[in-house]
Amino acid sequence: MDSLVQSRIRRFLRERLYVNYHDTGAVMYNVRKLARVSAYALDQSFGESGLACGPESRVACMLVNRAFGRSGDGTSLYAVKQKIEEWIRLTPPMGA
Repeated sequence: MDSLVQSRIRRFLRERLYVNYHDTGAVMYNVRKLARVSAYALDQSFGESGLACGPESRVACMLVNRAFGRSGDGTSLYAVKQKIEEWIRLTPPMGA
């Protein structure tokens, strides 16, 4: 996993989606898990995988893309926020 990607995703979550700092650990856990399931490392290439990964992974791909200022994904911010709230609710609290 690329630490630059991780820090950018965390910053995007806090500054753009207003996710609590301590909840970013749970979100990052799920993003890393989805990257591994779809046979990618958590780097910029995972953001380009898009539709090939499945519906839940599209949210993670969108987070990587938006963290690097790219667009072109078909996932709405509403769906992303719902999925993030679900991840926070279902994942045990983790340190940031």
